[in-house]
Amino acid sequence: MSYIYRLKWDSDFFGYEIGRVNTSSLEDFDLSAFEKESKNYKLIYVYSNQKLPANGNFKLVDEKVTFQQEININNEININNIFSKKQLQCSFCSFDEKEHDITQLRQLALESGVYSRFNKDKDFKDNEYSKLYGAWLDNSVNGELAFDVLIAIKNNKILGFTTIGKKNEMLVDIGLVAVDESVRGHGIGTKLIKETIKRAEKSNFQIIQVVTQRQNVPAMKLYEKTNFKVKQIVNIYHYWNL
Repeated sequence: MSYIYRLKWDSDFFGYEIGRVNTSSLEDFDLSAFEKESKNYKLIYVYSNQKLPANGNFKLVDEKVTFQQEININNEININNIFSKKQLQCSFCSFDEKEHDITQLRQLALESGVYSRFNKDKDFKDNEYSKLYGAWLDNSVNGELAFDVLIAIKNNKILGFTTIGKKNEMLVDIGLVAVDESVRGHGIGTKLIKETIKRAEKSNFQIIQVVTQRQNVPAMKLYEKTNFKVKQIVNIYHYWNL
């Protein structure tokens, strides 16, 4: 039985062999078995609930934080109690390629992932970050990864957006989240989250989740103040054979 699981989509998309290992504790991690199989891959993602021992070949690239909350009226967000700054007024609607500028959305998608391990890890040399987030957005707009792309818009400018995808019958997932840098701090992100929760409730989901990086302090603060609670933190390492 293989110790490392080959990731077909990642390997095909990036053009080199990529694998993944999941470990719940240090005792479960078989370093000798890992090193033996690792020669078949250029890159391996190692997901661990615990920090791994210091090793030059293992690069900690992400502390993945999963937030969740139950969708119910008692968790409704009171925006007026959150902001001292003047709130920026805008409208919210679903993205429509016939009416809205997708180039604005593409730029925001790249901004949404600045803390991503695919952007932070400088061993990526072939523009992997831009390719990945471009594909993520395209597959959200075309309905493959999301059933709705919610945008905040004013004077034909997209100020922010979220993608909303179904995980299972009960659970809905916020995939990409971004607010234009020029309007941050004026309530756009909070309003987007509030509207996203409303749409999830109308679709009869019971739980909503969103994933970010612990290093992404603005996102962490946004989800905490919009009633999300930390469900899980996972350490992600990259192991390269360069």
